[in-house]
Amino acid sequence: MFDSIPRENLAFLPTPLHRLKHLGDSIGLDELWIKRDDLTGHSFGGNKTRKMEFVLGDARTIKADTIVTVGGLQSNHCRQTAVVCAKAGFRCILLLAGEEPEIYTGNLLLESMLGAEIKFYPDDHLLTMHSRLDEVIETLKDLGLNPYAVPAGATMPVGVISYAIAMEELHSQSQKEGFTPDKILVAAGTGGTLAGLIIGAHMLDLNVDIIGVSVLHEADDLKERVKNQIERVINQYPEVGDFKPKIHIDDTFLEPGYGILTDGVRTAIDTFAKMDGIFLDPVYTGKVGLALMRMAINGDIKSDANTVFWHTGGSPALFAYPELGKI
Repeated sequence: MFDSIPRENLAFLPTPLHRLKHLGDSIGLDELWIKRDDLTGHSFGGNKTRKMEFVLGDARTIKADTIVTVGGLQSNHCRQTAVVCAKAGFRCILLLAGEEPEIYTGNLLLESMLGAEIKFYPDDHLLTMHSRLDEVIETLKDLGLNPYAVPAGATMPVGVISYAIAMEELHSQSQKEGFTPDKILVAAGTGGTLAGLIIGAHMLDLNVDIIGVSVLHEADDLKERVKNQIERVINQYPEVGDFKPKIHIDDTFLEPGYGILTDGVRTAIDTFAKMDGIFLDPVYTGKVGLALMRMAINGDIKSDANTVFWHTGGSPALFAYPELGKI
């Protein structure tokens, strides 16, 4: 699948697939599994490492010298961009929405240690940063550099296809374990990871319910964004083949806003850690964990359904939330 696409081999693949026995028993799921993309390697791993393999492969083909991307103050994507650039020899510039803090913690601390050049935009939000990206790219070109723009979350066709390949990886692993996933739950911010998984399921002819738990957009908005991403991939990579995607979004835990810790998310983080030693983050996977627990308890997921929790990483963000350690 996509074997001819240029790629920098940076991630530690395949990532593990294993059961969450104690958590599954506690919420009434007999077959609860976790796909560990928090273990893709390099600076605490995460799903964007898969995407950046293909992004950097593409950047290398046009002889780019500088990678520029955008994110929030505790962006997992920006941290993973910084580390793969350090590994692959690219200059890295990060444009972050928010005011520069007095003390760097979590992902921001790691980005600084990795040598990324960081510029803060205190009056901007993640959703307004694309114009900033365009401005900086043009400035760098005027200076004689050859920059490569990466949108938030590496949500671009060359990044999205990495998760079609990841679906193929999961399919191979689950077959060896003797099951086929019925449901997959994954965090959905910009929607690229979800789009890739849906494309992969289509290409493999899998009948699986892939649920994107939204952390940034309302369901209808995110569905349209994912649909557009899938259409862009089909247009750029005809081998995908045209199809009508089934896009399942759960935006139940969208409020009170992006990155704001709630009691429910904190409970999910605590439960995963105490039950099976799995660390979730407050922005993305914590909300997926809460959604999983709610669906199981409400009966939205049958007890015998083969369910996969796709861990997309983000553990460094835990260190930016000291309130998690307070009882």
